Amino acid sequence: MNIYNFMDTTSSTSIIDEKDSVKLYKRAIDKKRLQLKESLKQLDIIENKVPIWSSPEPIESAKVPSRTIGVYKIIYQPTGKVMSIGQGNVSNRKGRHKAVFRNSGKDITHTGGTTSGSVTAQKMYRHDNNIDNWYFSWCDVKEKTLASQYEAELQYELLPEFNPLHMGGAN
Repeated sequence: MNIYNFMDTTSSTSIIDEKDSVKLYKRAIDKKRLQLKESLKQLDIIENKVPIWSSPEPIESAKVPSRTIGVYKIIYQPTGKVMSIGQGNVSNRKGRHKAVFRNSGKDITHTGGTTSGSVTAQKMYRHDNNIDNWYFSWCDVKEKTLASQYEAELQYELLPEFNPLHMGGAN
């Protein structure tokens, strides 16, 4: 039996025999198992630590160390209301939200035609296009699966206007 790569069925390299497919599948399982073991080790280390949130600062000037894996809140300063909660590489996410906001809430088109979007920044811009009214707070949790789950828990508790709840914890 052959397994086809659905991207290109005309090339001889698009056919993987069943034995190779099983080998690749088992390799994927082994790698995923190793990732999960590492995540569990990290969770055991950080389990008793209390999450420390930064003070809310203007999104324009809030500083986040690069490669911080964590959760963040985008706050509408005039009301103090948390409008969005996200997770991942916090510095990158903040940068993307700011860039799209500054682009009148439209996706950024890069050389070569790729785009970077932010539904959150689009909603921010439509709600209030004065960037000075948007604040940012973040928390370093050091572990991607924990950041994802913490995001979901915060979203269900705070019900931020810009987050569809079914997306909470999505990677």
